[in-house]
Amino acid sequence: MASPITDTIIYRHSFITVPLGYENDKSSSMKYHLMFKDVYKKLEAEVSGSIALGHVAEIAKHHRIQASPGIRDACNYAIQAFKNYGIDAKLHSYPANDMDYDWTSLRFKEWSCNEAWLKTVEPKEKYIARYAEEKIHVIQRSISTEGIVDAEVIAPANKGEEAEDYEGLDVKGKLVLTSGDVHRVHELAVVDRGALGLIFDGMFVRPGNLLEGELDDALKYTSFWWNPGDTLGYGWVLTPRTGRELRKMLGEGKSVKVQGMIDAKLYNGYLDNAVATIHGETDEEVIVIGHICHPQPSANDNASGAGAAIEAARAINKLIKDGTLAKPKRTIRFTLVPEMSGTYSYLVEREDDIPKMVAAYNLDMVGEDQDKTGSILTIHKTPDSLPSYVNAVAEAIFEEAQKEISAFGTEPTNASFRHTMQEFSSGSDHYIYSDPSVGVPCPMMIQWPDKFYHTSADTIDKVSPHSLEKVATIAATYAYFLANAGEVEAPWIASQVISREKRSIIKLVQETIDKAATLNMDAHVVDKHRDWLREKLEYDTEVAAEAMRSIKRLAPNMDDTIGLLISELMTYADEEYDHAVKVLEDLAAKQGIKELPDYEPEIKTEPEGAEKVPEKLFRGPLNSRPWVAKLSKEDREALRALNKRYGIEHGGPSTLALYWTDGTRSLSEISRLVELESGSTNLDYLVEYYGFLVKMGLVKLGDR
Repeated sequence: MASPITDTIIYRHSFITVPLGYENDKSSSMKYHLMFKDVYKKLEAEVSGSIALGHVAEIAKHHRIQASPGIRDACNYAIQAFKNYGIDAKLHSYPANDMDYDWTSLRFKEWSCNEAWLKTVEPKEKYIARYAEEKIHVIQRSISTEGIVDAEVIAPANKGEEAEDYEGLDVKGKLVLTSGDVHRVHELAVVDRGALGLIFDGMFVRPGNLLEGELDDALKYTSFWWNPGDTLGYGWVLTPRTGRELRKMLGEGKSVKVQGMIDAKLYNGYLDNAVATIHGETDEEVIVIGHICHPQPSANDNASGAGAAIEAARAINKLIKDGTLAKPKRTIRFTLVPEMSGTYSYLVEREDDIPKMVAAYNLDMVGEDQDKTGSILTIHKTPDSLPSYVNAVAEAIFEEAQKEISAFGTEPTNASFRHTMQEFSSGSDHYIYSDPSVGVPCPMMIQWPDKFYHTSADTIDKVSPHSLEKVATIAATYAYFLANAGEVEAPWIASQVISREKRSIIKLVQETIDKAATLNMDAHVVDKHRDWLREKLEYDTEVAAEAMRSIKRLAPNMDDTIGLLISELMTYADEEYDHAVKVLEDLAAKQGIKELPDYEPEIKTEPEGAEKVPEKLFRGPLNSRPWVAKLSKEDREALRALNKRYGIEHGGPSTLALYWTDGTRSLSEISRLVELESGSTNLDYLVEYYGFLVKMGLVKLGDR
């Protein structure tokens, strides 16, 4: 195999910057240089899951919708908790007015709700939704009704997400019962056809974790996310059981009439973050993030992340104050934010300081009682477009946390909890930090899947103090270790990176052999596997090399060591590839295949425009909702049809594709990188999708 690093150039830009004063870290006092196991043991002895659980319980009392009085109260509670522990903390507030943007993220208006209820009056009178009982009984960000609403209930075909679902139905002046996307149904039923509002009765179904009917008496967290110029509306949320009762009556031809009211408002207010700081000796910093938002109670998602972060901060600060740990070289900062919107605002506020942010860690849904929720404690790595040593450090600490249970006569090696290490996944604040245009490597720790995610059943009894203790200890160790790491720790970090990359190479080679080793081997199929392995090894080795180079962010004098280790890894990849080819040849020979020719790869016709080079006109990941709203209705429908045609949900390949978009790569090259990173891509989709980004004014397409 050709030398991976020399023949493949993936990274054309480096985000490594070395601030003045760090050219020679060896001058720093050795007081900083505790390897992570020493730090872990000290913090493990101090961290309390019960203390963290107390914070989770307090935060869960607040109705924490992003930009609302409830989340402000929760932030103020957290700030006071930090201060009680002697930690500097304050509220960061940003105007929430439906006008200001943080990069591509629109700061929506503040919302509050005082009262809401809904009851059936025909065929019988019965309350079916009361905000005083469950805050999720309202579609969040609903506006007020005009007094008390008296209306007939009607259910469109299917979910009411398509125009044909309303054929033969008159919804004007009625309330529409739906389990579909509330924005889509609001547009079709309320805006286009004159319905009064919505009644939502949907619930998640996740095979293997949450079966249909398991949460029949819970409510699904549902919200409007308005854009400037939208026709605003309102709606209530029912349990699936109640919704099914209404649907049964409607199906029997009975008239279902309801009465209800909502007292709520949207207004110019503030978006709030709680920020706490353990000051270091320099202006560099490590950040721990936990979003503090979501409806009452939302105990695991994500009062648990906020509670774990507070306890991690308390433990670090306590050990510094009593002299067990030294004051960190770098500042450690804890940000409790409205998910994603708060991180956008915080990073824009401190945009000039971003180069000083060495690393971050996102805690999202971390406190689960695994026996109740069915969850697995997972660490997601940074994307391949931002390779970093932090993944190896996070994994090493994670492995230490798993050493709980001993076999006979051995040291503890086994965990009492389910755990896994996974590749990058978006969906929370880490994906903003880890965007290459931001350049702050940020893994995420999460418990997933969680049976009670985004429902009224996400209550404090589903939270485990043991999980909180583990996570707080891991996060505190990560933050404190990286707040001090430099030239002394760098060789250990480098060894962690290369050893884990070698394991990944072995796994890839064996998986490829397993796929090709069938009872009826075909030379063409084997050649495809062989070609894929060659290209994937080249790609993975380049990603690993960039992760090695990222150590220079901590230790600028590591050039020689890093260069030698990269060369070693390249040689190792070559040897493993040769090993795989030999095994495949031997397997083929056993089936009478004398040789494995190197066939010409199949030439695929690429869609028109695949050769274009996109240039992003914004920083950070794309918050597309307000930008899609600026398209014409025809274009919005076309974009929706595109996503539906290709089965795209949650952005599909677009998040990774935009990460790889650096103004030098063509869409074809970007698509191939997405495939090498994730195992799948869709070039046809990406070409069309980027066309819509051009219409939104977010991307320019050029030629080489």
